[in-house]
Amino acid sequence: MAEVLCGVCNNEPKKYKCPTCALPYCSLSCYRTHKTTHTEPTTAPSSTNETVVLPQPPPPAPIPRYLKKRIDFSTLATSPRFQDLLKTYPTLLPTLQRVYATTIEPDPEDETRRQRMNRGGFRGRGSRGRGRGRGGFDEKEGRWTQKKGDADGMRMLKGLRDGKSGDKEKDGMAAFVQLVEEMFGSGDKMEQD
Repeated sequence: MAEVLCGVCNNEPKKYKCPTCALPYCSLSCYRTHKTTHTEPTTAPSSTNETVVLPQPPPPAPIPRYLKKRIDFSTLATSPRFQDLLKTYPTLLPTLQRVYATTIEPDPEDETRRQRMNRGGFRGRGSRGRGRGRGGFDEKEGRWTQKKGDADGMRMLKGLRDGKSGDKEKDGMAAFVQLVEEMFGSGDKMEQD
């Protein structure tokens, strides 16, 4: 098999390749001689790099149907009728804030504190489960999810509407629900559209 010779001097075997045109060369002096032939072409590719069009990201996905019908509730906060409700029922704003707070993700510290309170702080003799084959404490709740937060909020609203926390809160919540239905329509009407 014949050795490939230097493409510049044609005397020595090749050791390297030109990074631009892959021409074999044997030494640095041969490369320097050969490099001068590339001065003009190297300027041309640099100008083409400036005109290279970057690929555009794909267009955003269409908005799902259930999001298109979303109602903008921001007008509720500035409504004079809502402001009158807050004056009539002073416990309404803190009650609404409590309901909202149950629907958002708790801080990690609050979550661990709540879990400890729910399962009891003292486990008895030792801390390795509940004894002989019964396993550890049940972790029914697990991690927080938006679905669990919404369910907690709905549970709290149901308790408020049933009057478990007081008549003033029950009346205030009933008036608030009525105002929301008058301003934005009930959920049944929206589903029929």
